Amino acid sequence: MNGMLLADLWTHIIDLFAKWIVNYGWAIVVFTVVLKLVLTPLDIMQRVATQKQSRVTAYMQPELDAIKKKYGDNKERINAETQKIYKKYNTGMGGICLTMLLSFVVTAVVFFTLYGSIRSYGTSKLYESYSQIDSAYVTAESEYQQKLDEDVISVDVYADAKSYAIDMAKEKYQQLEKRNSWLWVKNVWKADRNVSQFISFDSFANQQNLSGEQREQARERYNAITSSIVGEGKDNNGYFVLIFLCAIVNFLTQFLSMKLLAPKGQKLSMMNIIMMIVLPLSMILFAWTSNVVFTLYILTNSIMSAIISTIISLIMRKINSKKSLEELIKPKVPVVEYSRNYNAQNKKGKK
Repeated sequence: MNGMLLADLWTHIIDLFAKWIVNYGWAIVVFTVVLKLVLTPLDIMQRVATQKQSRVTAYMQPELDAIKKKYGDNKERINAETQKIYKKYNTGMGGICLTMLLSFVVTAVVFFTLYGSIRSYGTSKLYESYSQIDSAYVTAESEYQQKLDEDVISVDVYADAKSYAIDMAKEKYQQLEKRNSWLWVKNVWKADRNVSQFISFDSFANQQNLSGEQREQARERYNAITSSIVGEGKDNNGYFVLIFLCAIVNFLTQFLSMKLLAPKGQKLSMMNIIMMIVLPLSMILFAWTSNVVFTLYILTNSIMSAIISTIISLIMRKINSKKSLEELIKPKVPVVEYSRNYNAQNKKGKK
């Protein structure tokens, strides 16, 4: 399945959730929870393998350190002796690397295809929403006189066509707001920061292929509609809350994961510390440049990861506390040694 097909699949799935839940913000939250639960078995595989490897590595470490000390700069001899230690304890990095690679690939594919899908989908939703508001304005303006003649509206309430058209545009905006707003955020298809909640006029006009007098008329409508909805204050879609939450939650998720996976008493490595800094910063970048829908995906996924990681790690610790290290490092089926002993005994018996 190529990236485009997967991106289209995400938008269809999100739309299905939105039909059931109505609001796009809550729809992406529920969608993310379901998606995370579907991918949890892969997460369990990785964490089980990682925790087992961490425990065995901690036990082998004194021997590995002794080899480095004994052979100094002789890298070939160090590698050979290290392989013997790994063989002695029936372990190796191949299995865990494969599990981690599989988990990383799946996570990366989901993350980046969702990012691209929601980004382009958000642009189309912004255009679609404002188009409906603009159409409501144009329709109301053209029907103003007819509505007056039919006594549907009163000239005392609407002195001219523009005032009636603005009211109809605001009514359409309020209908769309139920789907497109989320808590303090006015439009989930824009970022949770100091930006306008509407598509820019130039983007709208270019999508409509407007030029000349049509473009100027559309600009007048745009200014009238947006200023009537926003009011005198500056339009602000959000307050940066989700962006900072993404950073905090991702830091805590990394910290919890690394502390719970590491054997007791083992300190965090420099690589672990770097990851705890780099990942939250990268999530700030994604949240800053993304719309609220994708930011909610990042935040919800991070919270779910923290919860699931904690539960899995606590269960694994309990299981491993009852399982001796010998059970982890012993060969699963010592076929070769068994066969040799069996053949040797047969030869003795025949003699």
